[in-house]
Amino acid sequence: MTTEPAISTETSAEPQIVLRPQPGPQTDFFRTTADIAIYGGAAGGGKTWALEAEPLRYIQTVPGFGGVIFRRTSVMVLNKGGMWDESFTIYPHLGAESNLTRLEWTFPPHNNRIRFGHMEHEKTRFDWQGAQIPYIGWDELTHFTEEQFFYMLSRNRSTCGVKPYVRATTNPDADSWVANFIAWWIHPETGLPIAERASKMRYFVRLGDQLHWASDPKELAPLTDNKIVPKSVTFIPANVHDNTILLDKDPGYLANLHALSNVERERLLGGNWKIRPASGLVFIAPGSSTSMRSPTTLSRVSATGTRRAPKTAANTHVAS
Repeated sequence: MTTEPAISTETSAEPQIVLRPQPGPQTDFFRTTADIAIYGGAAGGGKTWALEAEPLRYIQTVPGFGGVIFRRTSVMVLNKGGMWDESFTIYPHLGAESNLTRLEWTFPPHNNRIRFGHMEHEKTRFDWQGAQIPYIGWDELTHFTEEQFFYMLSRNRSTCGVKPYVRATTNPDADSWVANFIAWWIHPETGLPIAERASKMRYFVRLGDQLHWASDPKELAPLTDNKIVPKSVTFIPANVHDNTILLDKDPGYLANLHALSNVERERLLGGNWKIRPASGLVFIAPGSSTSMRSPTTLSRVSATGTRRAPKTAANTHVAS
């Protein structure tokens, strides 16, 4: 996303701020109609900006619309350059007023609100009982538990006329529940996103504790006797090379990513979801940015081996 100064055609005296996604994955993120869209999978892809700008399409035009964007802790929300600081580069241009005590912005003309929340403890999710939140955002989804994420789907509801939706950003973590959730979009051997599946929509229903997936929601109908409406999901990979504005303003950031340890470089620069440190093992991933030995080297999480990420809810893919 970029904030660009432009001159209004109605008056040449006042500058006009244009909010526009960058071409590529960020634009795809804004265009998707999925119920749940997960964006990123590497560092520097413009994730937080996109998450904060996404609800602006409704915030000033639909009475009753609003949203909550979560970070795991309040400290993370308030970190230098974090979500709260980032919001000051966007929301004041729309005449919004901030409230530091509530970590909240109020927008004219309908007094709609965007709030920054946290969920530091597992039980904190129950603080949101009774809430109706049309837009829910998750910044760094792998920091949250699966229980927190799915519980908040019950709070993702609205009577304002906008279909409730969820947007999330993330960096790779082979041991997270998110890695299992987006497994269809990730190559089981290299751990890298499958290019032709980027932005593709998938659908799931939950039966018991098992998620059943399909490419067409009609394929799930026999499993539920048409009694459960499937949820749509997409994963949109992005990395620092997709964020030309960042690289133009801070070209040294790319060098910072290259300076990381093997595992972190594979995750944050390469976007690898199958990497974890493991002593005495060597991993050479085709097409990866790293293939070297070190005292603690790289281990790929095998799709069928014993070193796979723990699962808390099984996935069944009805169709590819």
